[in-house]
Amino acid sequence: MMREVVSPHGTWLDRIGKGLDRAITALSPRWGFRRAQARAATRVLNTAYRSAEKTRLRGDWNPLGGSADADLLPDLATLRERSRDLHRNNAHAAAITGTIVENEIGTGIRPQCRLDRKALGLDNDTALGFERAAERIWKRWAPRADAQNRMSLYEIQVLLKRQIIENGEVLALPLMLPEDRARPLSLALEVLEADRLETPPGRRQDPTIRDGVELGARGEPVAYWIRKHHPGDLLLGRGGVGVSSQTEHVRYPAVNAAGRPNVFHLYAVKRPGQTRGEPFYAPVLDTFKDLGDVIEATVVRERVKACFSAFVTKTNPLDAALGAGGTNGAGQRLNELEPGMMEYLQPGESVTFGDPTGTGDTFDPFVNAMLRSMGAALGLPLELVLKDFSKTNYSSARAALLEARRFFRGGQMWMAQRFCQPVWEMVLDEAWLRELLPPVVLFGDQRDYWVQARWIAPGWGWVDPVKEVESSERAVAANISTLAEECAAQGRDWEEVLYQREREEQLRKELNLPGPADMEPVATPSGPEDPAAGAGNWTRRPTQKQAVIVQNILPSLAPASPVAAPAVVNVAPAPAPHVEVPVTVQPGPVSMTVQMPKTGKRTLTLQHADGRTSTATVETTE
Repeated sequence: MMREVVSPHGTWLDRIGKGLDRAITALSPRWGFRRAQARAATRVLNTAYRSAEKTRLRGDWNPLGGSADADLLPDLATLRERSRDLHRNNAHAAAITGTIVENEIGTGIRPQCRLDRKALGLDNDTALGFERAAERIWKRWAPRADAQNRMSLYEIQVLLKRQIIENGEVLALPLMLPEDRARPLSLALEVLEADRLETPPGRRQDPTIRDGVELGARGEPVAYWIRKHHPGDLLLGRGGVGVSSQTEHVRYPAVNAAGRPNVFHLYAVKRPGQTRGEPFYAPVLDTFKDLGDVIEATVVRERVKACFSAFVTKTNPLDAALGAGGTNGAGQRLNELEPGMMEYLQPGESVTFGDPTGTGDTFDPFVNAMLRSMGAALGLPLELVLKDFSKTNYSSARAALLEARRFFRGGQMWMAQRFCQPVWEMVLDEAWLRELLPPVVLFGDQRDYWVQARWIAPGWGWVDPVKEVESSERAVAANISTLAEECAAQGRDWEEVLYQREREEQLRKELNLPGPADMEPVATPSGPEDPAAGAGNWTRRPTQKQAVIVQNILPSLAPASPVAAPAVVNVAPAPAPHVEVPVTVQPGPVSMTVQMPKTGKRTLTLQHADGRTSTATVETTE
């Protein structure tokens, strides 16, 4: 069955009607105008979507219907320059960028080698040996990853994220540098600003090159045309118009013969067919500018109000001719208003001031409303935009942080997949060729199983550590989470945590120090209220500096046979605040928990099952 395709010029009846309209307009413009009005009204009535109506209220809303590149590329340079200016001169924009970079990158996104043991058929020892060797070479290479010897790999990650926010995109070139004893590998990364990616002057009529990106038959990038120098170097006198080194471009194929990327072109694709990146602040640039101007005008108004000045009118012509106080050292009239200024006026001169009103109670809500809308457009709650949690409680603060962390995790995963993982594979490739890794078949059909890695981003602090640690413990115990996931959420490597705990435990035993089980008391469901902490039941745990000394516990006082744990007698009233102190009577299986003041002594009377009594003195000290 054939589907009828409507011509963009309308049906034959529409074409006849338009021809008739033109003929009537030529004979009688008044009748032609009325017919045009009637057709416009008919189109409005036939509009299915009110948002598409071309009425008086929406008549000036005429967006372009271009492709992703047609809409973006003509305005990209202006958007990029305004975005940079915003970061240099707008406090809120600089703060938002800093918040995003610190939460997504922070101290760096690090790899944890994770081979697919089952797919490779490896035992744990073999797999563990490869994983440790791979992570070891990465740690050696990362501090020297910059081709210009300025940054570590993790500083490069921070720079890449900043560039993506400010410019919308960034370039990174993986280079193979000459042998250098200071570098364990020849691989190094060079970061380039997006300004250097442009079409050469002689190729601007080539339809396959769009703003420096050469496209293939499917629209995929096949090469990048990169200037040898930044176009802004003209301001420093490094080359100029007509200088070949300044305008010369180099063509970099997107991948080499082995399929390895020659250029990392990092940007967020928002529309199909988008060749270049859009600056992060593009939707709110004008709003930021307007808000900045309003704040600046308000500050100027407050400065004018703070200038208490005096103006003296002189009636003596001789004194007026001297012009005292009316000019500066160069003889120019003073036209500025300064705090405490005294100005002498000429006869007949007067000063009229406007009356700048104060900001009142509307300025702060107005600024917050503007920042809230901009934060929503950028994906951040107002608390993160302002870095102010003074007006939130625990629940609202946690909700805001959870919403923001979903946004940050998306950026972390994007950076790990688009940049970190390919770089990890390049490091393993060269390390294997240099025989720094175990002799495995790294370049075979099972390559993807060998280069797998888990990327650990920096973690976030706890809003309520006690509740969140307890939640993590229960999640692991219920098998809905793992130690690796909980450690990764805090930006830690779970294996390093366990190895460190093993070393600590070994040293603790060597020094004969009490362990965590010896220091933590048995938790009680309730206790006296802490006046400093407010209402509610609480239990204070002893610190490491608190010592428990049990005296007068003689071997003859121990029961002859195992009995149930004795009750505590004559320990009343309960001191507050207090600590829960474990007491063990040796020899014999007698243990209990008593309430003690933070510092002081208590004499306890123990009632045994056989009727005997014994006493003990317990002392707690800070």
